[in-house]
Amino acid sequence: MACARRSMRRRPPMREPDAGAFRKPREDVVVSVCFSELSASPAAFAQLRDIAARLDTAYRFREIILVVDEADRAAFLDVVRDVPNTRLFVVRAGSEYYDRRVIAAEESIGDLVVLGHPGEVAALDIIAFLDRAESDNAVTMAFRPERAPVKRLLAWPFIALGKLAGFNVDPAEWQSIAVPRTLLNLMLAHDEPRLALRFPPRDPRLPRQWFRTQASVANRTAFMGLGRRFGLLQTLLVYLTPLILSVVAVSSALLMLVGLAYAGWIIGAALLVERLAPGWLTTNAMLAVSATFMGISTLGLSLGLQHVLKQQRRLKHAAVPEEVNRIDLFQQVAFDLNVVLESEAPLPAPLAQPPER
Repeated sequence: MACARRSMRRRPPMREPDAGAFRKPREDVVVSVCFSELSASPAAFAQLRDIAARLDTAYRFREIILVVDEADRAAFLDVVRDVPNTRLFVVRAGSEYYDRRVIAAEESIGDLVVLGHPGEVAALDIIAFLDRAESDNAVTMAFRPERAPVKRLLAWPFIALGKLAGFNVDPAEWQSIAVPRTLLNLMLAHDEPRLALRFPPRDPRLPRQWFRTQASVANRTAFMGLGRRFGLLQTLLVYLTPLILSVVAVSSALLMLVGLAYAGWIIGAALLVERLAPGWLTTNAMLAVSATFMGISTLGLSLGLQHVLKQQRRLKHAAVPEEVNRIDLFQQVAFDLNVVLESEAPLPAPLAQPPER
């Protein structure tokens, strides 16, 4: 009896569980989480399963989109089989990183879409990240205030070119963004969606919010992905082509006016001056004609290229040769409601024929 009393005294006090443990997954929104750069390694697969498990605690309808090379297709088939509602898009080897983000964004069906880096999303509070994007109705970008000085030094040329091009460019920022569907459609409709999905443009229709985090990702260094940064530099310069052509057009017009004025001065000198130095008239006449011709020709070429760029339409090409998925967002709903679809219902047994008399 004394032992029983002693055991009752040692029993820890009962406490109520957290309210979040009984949080019902939301059913009014579909979430899409897209990864365009995922290595075929067991660690990456474990991160993917952990992200899917965290999403399932808060959202009933979610999908995970993976964009991988043809060579990695077989390695990801087990992930598609194990993680429900996962869609695998196979692209050609060597496809650019920014093109893959566009493919993932175009194929997503969610009301809230995350375009992220696997390591960053694993380190973030993905539920709070999505809640911030939905509550603020803004393009929400993950941000870590602490940066190495070398990152700030290497980022300033991209920041300057980004401001000229109309983008909020900073390569040191995290790659993960969360965006509502309406704003995602505006970003996809941009002239350069590859840049818009990575560095949101300076557009009043696309408000930005920052999701601050103290987490750090080990594989993010200042010298990581130098080839991608050179590609970003080239893309920014190409996007600045209309501005550069405008500057060339103005310079060519000035050169043409200077050539015409010089030609007028030569004609005046030939009419008013009695004696000119031998060869002066022909030499200066050739210079004036050359300046005028170069100005007119360059002006015409720049104006023509500007017209072509304005009339050009963004070409739509089949960049995804294959899709592998195992997705059925509403199958669980039918199971919970005990609903049998007509396509799944067994056929009724044929009626027995009455015996002939």
